[in-house]
Amino acid sequence: MLFNSFEFLFCFLPLTWFLFHLACSKKIIDVAVACLVVASLFFYSYWNPPFVFLILFSILFNYSFGRIIERSLDKGSGARVCLIFGVMINLSLIAYFKYFNFFAENILLLMNVSWTDWELFLPLGISFFTFQQIAYLIDCYHGKAREHNFMHYALFVSFFPQLIAGPIVRYDEMIPQFENLKTYVFNRKNVFFGLTLLSIGLFKKVVIADSFSLPVSAIFDGSQDVTFFDSWFGALAYTAQIYFDFSGYSDMAIGLGSLFNIKISINFNSPYKSSSIIDFWRRWHISLSTFLRDYLYIPLGGGHKGAWRKTGNLMVTMLLGGLWHGAAWMFVCWGGLHGIFLCINHLWKKRGFSLPKMIGWAITFLAVTFAWVFFRAPSCERALDIYKGMMGGNGVLLSQHYVHQEGLKHFCESLGVHIVPSGVMTLPGGKKEIAFLFFALMVVLFLPNSVEWTKKHLQQPKIYVALIAGCLFVISLSFFHRVSEFLYFQF
Repeated sequence: MLFNSFEFLFCFLPLTWFLFHLACSKKIIDVAVACLVVASLFFYSYWNPPFVFLILFSILFNYSFGRIIERSLDKGSGARVCLIFGVMINLSLIAYFKYFNFFAENILLLMNVSWTDWELFLPLGISFFTFQQIAYLIDCYHGKAREHNFMHYALFVSFFPQLIAGPIVRYDEMIPQFENLKTYVFNRKNVFFGLTLLSIGLFKKVVIADSFSLPVSAIFDGSQDVTFFDSWFGALAYTAQIYFDFSGYSDMAIGLGSLFNIKISINFNSPYKSSSIIDFWRRWHISLSTFLRDYLYIPLGGGHKGAWRKTGNLMVTMLLGGLWHGAAWMFVCWGGLHGIFLCINHLWKKRGFSLPKMIGWAITFLAVTFAWVFFRAPSCERALDIYKGMMGGNGVLLSQHYVHQEGLKHFCESLGVHIVPSGVMTLPGGKKEIAFLFFALMVVLFLPNSVEWTKKHLQQPKIYVALIAGCLFVISLSFFHRVSEFLYFQF
């Protein structure tokens, strides 16, 4: 079930909200929690019913192993073995559903043996809820997670706002909220905040992000060579699309959580305003960055075992972070590029160098945009062709549709730009598309992020905030004829 669908917004959500708050009003807290668990499992099974058994197995297995690890710690032996076994079972689920074909194909390729992919349906959100529970088992091993109510744990894993595409929530963020009685008291301010953020996130997704879908697909999924301006338009359009798509989902997740008095952590903090790659990864997909840092980079040794070891740890972390996104070498290349960028950035800082903030921002934004090409391209060949176009290798062509004055035409030609007749260039990137891309990037770069804006304007709720949210919601509904999945559903 998609957040951006009529059945979710006008059937599932109102009914779940009503039943939850009805149980809360009757002081039947266990029923209120059970209501959210059942609703969340229904939400998950709506897409492919049999996979509800997979998430149920995952919940039961990890809750049980958490208790086993706790008892082993109390006895003083066996906890580490239990942790390793539990983590291996979780990873084996991802390995089978998400990476089996990828690894089998590449291993057999080395052996010069052909391979036909098995038809494996990738369960939605498996990377998110599996990583979430791996973190839980590790927290149990370190004594940070102790015995608690099973239904609370089931809700921690399955809570529908963050189930499909994150953020990757942590035990110490969620369980205390389920144990807090204030969670089960109607809070008008939380409802107002939730509806406002839900409307903003919905607008980001269906109005802004989805508007880039066709031009991005035309450039990345096409077969013809792309010229300088078209390749840059495609790269920048995807840079905007993935931001508004994923941050829109995250805003909706936070807003939906607030409707049930549950605080979900922010996953984006204006990442495209970053003035360094290090800063970018503190702002982009914060929950994944934090997970990789706490459960992979630091256990590998972090930056405390010398410069070369730090470089190796960074590269391993980012390569695996790239692979986490999908079973394809393109994601590994994307992660590797960011690993190289991070290593250069850390070396730059260590040497005491600095740049003016605007120059640092420009380099960071261009590096991020450059790397997104690998992330989106369907193949290495297509990515390299787009990179070639971005470097001018496929020609620098500009339609005379954009150049009317003779003086401007001669100036462009003096720079090596070839002016071609209108209609010769068939790829997207007309005046409307360029203007919309410019608008989207200005919103990202100069406006406060949606969570900041909503919190600021809801200190004392004003009628104009409700009007803005209502307008965004109604406009979004008018775009539901082109309903599409969130990009991160496939990860």
